[in-house]
Amino acid sequence: QDAAAEFGFFWPPDPTSAAFCTIGGNLAFNAAGPRAVKYGTPRENTLGLRVVTGAGETLRTGVYTTKGVVGYDLTRLIIGSEGTLAIITEATLKLTPLPETKRMLQAVYKTMRDAAAAVSRIMAQPITPCALEFIDHQAINMIRAYSRATLPEGAGALLMIEVDGLEAAMEATLAAVVAAAQSAGAIEIKVAASVQEAQELWATRKALSPALRTIAPKKINEDVVVPVSRMAELIDGLTQLSQHYQIPIVNFGHAGNGNIHVNLLVNPDDHAEMARAERCLDEVFSLVLALNGTLSGEHGVGLEKRDFVERELGATAIKLMRGIKTEFDPKGILNPDKMLPPLHQ
Repeated sequence: QDAAAEFGFFWPPDPTSAAFCTIGGNLAFNAAGPRAVKYGTPRENTLGLRVVTGAGETLRTGVYTTKGVVGYDLTRLIIGSEGTLAIITEATLKLTPLPETKRMLQAVYKTMRDAAAAVSRIMAQPITPCALEFIDHQAINMIRAYSRATLPEGAGALLMIEVDGLEAAMEATLAAVVAAAQSAGAIEIKVAASVQEAQELWATRKALSPALRTIAPKKINEDVVVPVSRMAELIDGLTQLSQHYQIPIVNFGHAGNGNIHVNLLVNPDDHAEMARAERCLDEVFSLVLALNGTLSGEHGVGLEKRDFVERELGATAIKLMRGIKTEFDPKGILNPDKMLPPLHQ
């Protein structure tokens, strides 16, 4: 990013792991972060790849033009495949001009449902934020403990909204987003007074996931995605599951595209609690699929979600994907046993 910025450009993906992940690792998981709501994921921001397959063959994928439909899109297939098909040795990335200016808003709501409903309104108006983050009441308590941010009493959820664009249009942009964020459940909407204040808010948001480890021995972290129009239903369902199974659930994430990080807080030494958590997680996935969602937005499948994959994709899709895996990696040496359920299941 520093190198691109010298020429007035940036690469839009901005995952929490940006400070230490490699480009290849980022592409392998298609991890995007907050800015995906406006600029897309690594798939939309990569022109082509050079890779080595599991059979030792070198392959070049993609086109270096804005259009191209010759053959299948192997670039998008390999990106997000978790290293199971090929090793990425080179990537040609699509850079975007840096915006003239950015502004950040913080909107506080009485309830999580109020905030979820506001997300739908914000995404239904013509101006697309470059980030739209959702934080629930339990995460708000963590913000109070881990930052200097002050939030009003009665805060049940908050949205962090960032907009970018031309300086001349920014006041109109802010007005449109604030109007969409207003609702009966809105307690407070304010614009960050300085670049430093905006940076502090982002630092607090990115610290939420590691901070969870300080309030529970273990977290079961899922990154489910539902259509933005179904977010309020997702939040309601998660609240009910948390109460039913007596498992604390902390929710935050990229609300602008419906990608919510659902964190079940558990004690692995409490076997009864872990059993409840497993049943709870199973119902979380059922809820997500019932809302036409997907089980992972960017964290990947690996081993943890592998046994749930067929529930989303179906047997025919799994069969075709196994065939693709075999063509790329006939000996099964690349990240073996990940993503797809084993044949005996």
